Amino acid sequence: MIDRLISMILAGLCCLGLTAPAAVPAAVDAPAASANAALSLERTITYSDVPADHWSASSVNRATALGLFQGVGENTFGRGQPISRAAFVTALMRLFDWEPVTPEENAFTDVTPERWFYSAVETALANEAIAAAESTFRPTEDVTREEMASMLIRALGYTSLAGVAAGYSAPFSDVNTNRGFIVVAHDLGIVGGVGDDLFASNGTATREQAAAMLVRVHDLLTARSTLLEEAGEYRTVTVETPAPEEGAELPTTPLEPLTELYDTLRQLKSSGADMDQAVLCLSAGGTGTVVDEEGTILSTDTFTAQQVEELLGQKGVKTYYSERYESNYCIYTPREGQTAVVWYQSEESLAAKLQLARLFGVTKFMLA
Repeated sequence: MIDRLISMILAGLCCLGLTAPAAVPAAVDAPAASANAALSLERTITYSDVPADHWSASSVNRATALGLFQGVGENTFGRGQPISRAAFVTALMRLFDWEPVTPEENAFTDVTPERWFYSAVETALANEAIAAAESTFRPTEDVTREEMASMLIRALGYTSLAGVAAGYSAPFSDVNTNRGFIVVAHDLGIVGGVGDDLFASNGTATREQAAAMLVRVHDLLTARSTLLEEAGEYRTVTVETPAPEEGAELPTTPLEPLTELYDTLRQLKSSGADMDQAVLCLSAGGTGTVVDEEGTILSTDTFTAQQVEELLGQKGVKTYYSERYESNYCIYTPREGQTAVVWYQSEESLAAKLQLARLFGVTKFMLA
């Protein structure tokens, strides 16, 4: 039955565009790149202002082939030129392949429907890559390094992680605002410093620097997540399931909570470990807790994948998803005056954990 659940999960990941599973029994290579992206990479694009020996040449050409960037005219890319906030969110929209959003009423007073970037800005806002704290977006202003990091981490869905990471020591001495977003971006290898322990938050990025950043993220997101049956000589990475708290309104025992997974991978990377030699161990079943009306814990139990599947098929079982923990859970009433909560793995939760692992460079996993 666990093989059946694994097959269902991997099939679901394929539908999400994250994996393309092969046979399950031994190891599953799961390429995430789309066919269109693969085909576009066959094209060779060169610009007169980006010499072949320039450090950004490969990134610029790939960013163009992937459809993330376009030239600025006359066979030039605009190397050395800053990139505007509007142009950056347009590239984000293309990177994440978001469905375009074009509302009748504009969210920002300076981004009106007739502007070329209207849909991109509104789409980025709808996908929470932009914090709607102001009435203006300042689309034509140059995007700063801090803004790029913040928007990209928001686009990845890691706003909650950034909130936690804000309490961590920053890798740069000049970071005062959006600290958590910059910490996460640095941990994932998306951004680096400018030397002398500085990040230069308010500094602007050039078009080729932005292209290199987005191509790097693209490659991490579309790397292969490989399912192994045994760890072999690889280093295993595990995350403990939190114990239920007595008296809690909702017993919270999510499998591999995203924040704890982030901390574990962060510590592993900081230790200098070879992330390519690590295998992430994930649970395929679930953990359950039964409490009475006062929140007193009556019992705890673990569930196999088969037991979870059978439980979800019963009447009266309500299912939910926690974006904070990136985990599913269900609630039901085993007896009068009792409440049971079971946290379990699903294709959605597995996809979220594999994405974070890939961003840290861990591309192998096991399910047990």
